[in-house]
Amino acid sequence: MATGGGSRQDRMEEHTVEGLAEVFRCFICMEKLRDARLCPHCSKLCCFLCIRRWLTEQRSQCPHCRASLHTHELVNCRWAEEVTLKLESLKECTPVVKKEEGEKDICEEHQEKLSVYCKGCKQCICHQCALWGGTHSGHTFKPLDGVYEEHVKKVTEELNQLKRRNVELISLVQDVERNIESVKTAKDERVREIRNAVELMIARLESQLKSKLLTLMGQRGQLTQETELLESLIQKINHQMSSRGKSELIAQSSELVQLFKHVNRKPMASFVTAAVPADFTRYVV
Repeated sequence: MATGGGSRQDRMEEHTVEGLAEVFRCFICMEKLRDARLCPHCSKLCCFLCIRRWLTEQRSQCPHCRASLHTHELVNCRWAEEVTLKLESLKECTPVVKKEEGEKDICEEHQEKLSVYCKGCKQCICHQCALWGGTHSGHTFKPLDGVYEEHVKKVTEELNQLKRRNVELISLVQDVERNIESVKTAKDERVREIRNAVELMIARLESQLKSKLLTLMGQRGQLTQETELLESLIQKINHQMSSRGKSELIAQSSELVQLFKHVNRKPMASFVTAAVPADFTRYVV
């Protein structure tokens, strides 16, 4: 019972150290921090070389929070390196205990701890299988812990590549979203240009219409004035013909005829004006 309790405590200590070590990893290269820097916006830690390369070769923004970022804005974190070194010391002092070792890493045949890796069979076996089982006779063996660390390293490296790939893909998504916004903005700019152009064309058409109407109104006013004079004269003569006697009409007939000839002497051609064209300048092709 005491051994079991000690094992759980060792695992808790290992998890604590490993968890802290993960916090103090560069979120870009996923490795131990070197010359640590901190983003002032999201407080994420990273290596100076990693973030400088990102800011100079990719874009001037934090790869984690996407906030605008420049090299001179990074916060120097010398204390992070001290914490990293302390964690390395703790890891060296902490007993290495595999997760669920008491339940999973046990040989089913001998109920012994799996401690050897058979390269020929590519299996994890206990020392009894290696020495007396006979199945692995003549095979090459390696310590299981060393093989485990190699596999963990390979998996971790691939995992870190996936994480970096994910960061890059997120960045590409952001680029596409910005592209979408720029396309929408460009469309709105063109709509404004078209509306401004239409308003300008309408204003020019209104100006043409005003000029044509001024000409036509002048023509109509001149003709209306002439017709009003003639109507007044006709009405006056009709009144005289109806109100005067025969002798007076005979006496004034010569005068009236001369008046008629004087009025008709003005040629009709002087009243004929050039027609104003009804078409307008085309602005839309």
